[in-house]
Amino acid sequence: MNNSIKNLVFQKHNLLFLVPFIIYATWILIISLYGVNIPILDQWLAPGEQIESFFLNQLHIETLYKQHNESRKLIPNLIFIILAGILGQWNVKAEMIIGLFFAVMMSLLIYLLLLLTNKSFYKNILILIFYDFLLLSPSSFSRWVRGITIHRLIPDACLIVNALIFRLKINRNLKVGLYSLFCVISQYSFSGGIVTWAITLIFITFDNQVNLKKKLQSICLFISLFAVSTSFYFSNYTHPYYHTEPSEILKHSWQDIIIYFLAFLGNILGEFYELDTFIGVTFLLTFTLLLILNLNPLKEELIVWFVLGFYTLALGILNAITRAPMSSPTMSHAVRVDYIIHLVYLPLSIIVIIFYLLEHQNKNNQVLKNFVFYFLGMITAFYISKNDPTKLLNELQGWQYQYNYAKSCIQLVNFYPKNDCIKILFPFVEPIYPWNLDLIITRFKNLSELNVLRPGMVKNIKINNQGEWGYIDSIQEDQNNLLKISGWAKIPTRVADAVILAYTNESNDLIVLDILSIGQTRPDISQIYGSKYKNSGWSGNIDLKNKLTNFHKSQIQAYAFDAEQNLFYPLISLR
Repeated sequence: MNNSIKNLVFQKHNLLFLVPFIIYATWILIISLYGVNIPILDQWLAPGEQIESFFLNQLHIETLYKQHNESRKLIPNLIFIILAGILGQWNVKAEMIIGLFFAVMMSLLIYLLLLLTNKSFYKNILILIFYDFLLLSPSSFSRWVRGITIHRLIPDACLIVNALIFRLKINRNLKVGLYSLFCVISQYSFSGGIVTWAITLIFITFDNQVNLKKKLQSICLFISLFAVSTSFYFSNYTHPYYHTEPSEILKHSWQDIIIYFLAFLGNILGEFYELDTFIGVTFLLTFTLLLILNLNPLKEELIVWFVLGFYTLALGILNAITRAPMSSPTMSHAVRVDYIIHLVYLPLSIIVIIFYLLEHQNKNNQVLKNFVFYFLGMITAFYISKNDPTKLLNELQGWQYQYNYAKSCIQLVNFYPKNDCIKILFPFVEPIYPWNLDLIITRFKNLSELNVLRPGMVKNIKINNQGEWGYIDSIQEDQNNLLKISGWAKIPTRVADAVILAYTNESNDLIVLDILSIGQTRPDISQIYGSKYKNSGWSGNIDLKNKLTNFHKSQIQAYAFDAEQNLFYPLISLR
């Protein structure tokens, strides 16, 4: 290897630039290993309805545009349908990867903004790494191993694009047109995207490239376009009856509202974090102080970062108004993991502004430098404590076992409709929510018949009789004919997705008795077959008295189920 190649490979610049790529490559690996290819939560409604209509050749603009909760997800629905059309199927893991690549694009946009603010490569790349670590915090993994992340990312991306447009020296009307275009995309991606209009208005107001008269013209044009877009948005709009009206906020104390708002801002490291209110106070006070110190004059380089910080604050206000009435002390919407991707812009703006001040105004200000180290040190300490690798690995595995079990249940719905585990895929029930279990099962069956969800519903039981896949270790019967049964199960490359209990009837048909979850620790099995089978244990109770008469426990058969292949692997029964 010649010296020029060595220098290229080992330059500190190049090594630092690898860090964001390593972060994203790690997340691709996490999705590959732990993502479950089954729709969950709101996916069954949107884009579930749109994808089903597409493959039935019944898709209309009204379906794409259809209201879902408070949102009209036109843009995400189009993306999901195009992806499904290209793949010829509804692949939820592919949607996860698309969401991740969308985050990569946002990271590049942030880096472009940083280049327009700072000239130092080291500062820019370190800030970018800080942004990527917060955006993709492992503690928020459940946000990224769903296929419905992109609708929340689009409004954030649109605002970042508008921040870049603000720095461009282009025609005034073209600027307003571009601003409006990305605001429309934001608004028709997610309900919170309407905030982008209000925040983008700040860019127009602080645009010093035009005189006051032209600025007022731009503001009027922008507001007119907002009015047109919003009139279409609210056409035939109905407030979801299962969500509280915004006016309900008036019934709450100001103290509760403020605490909710601060908890929302401080939820940057994941739900149920003990110090979320304290972190929220720290962020808010720091941001306010920086704004006061820089108001006269407010430099163009800093305007974009203050606006990005205001974006998080505006979402916090909107969320407090609409969600605080739906919260309780034991279940606060403020600490939901869904919001983390919107929260990164407040601490990001604080860091960028402080670094800018250190370089341009306060080179000898030791107090500010000390504050930077305190601020970064605090976030780093909280980040490390929240993202314990062992704890996160266990949570990821638990997530995977839970949804593989639910996937197995819905794929076996024709043989044994076990509703409680199917509800894991959408654990909301009437009368609070308008959708129900029948909707999920019907949509799943339709998509299976269309070969859109694969492998889909089990139509015929296929048993692989070759190999040793696990054991029934014990069956204990109590006086009420309740059987407690346990064992372990695996399939060729991993722990089984579920365990099927069954028996063979007089016609030699396999009758399913129950479907059990897996994931209990079995160190003895990991010593024999390897560590990946450590959580291959399972157990459950069967009430045979209410299911069968004249049935003996020795007739019970157990099978390891592979939900990716719809295959049964027989377990060895008690002799």
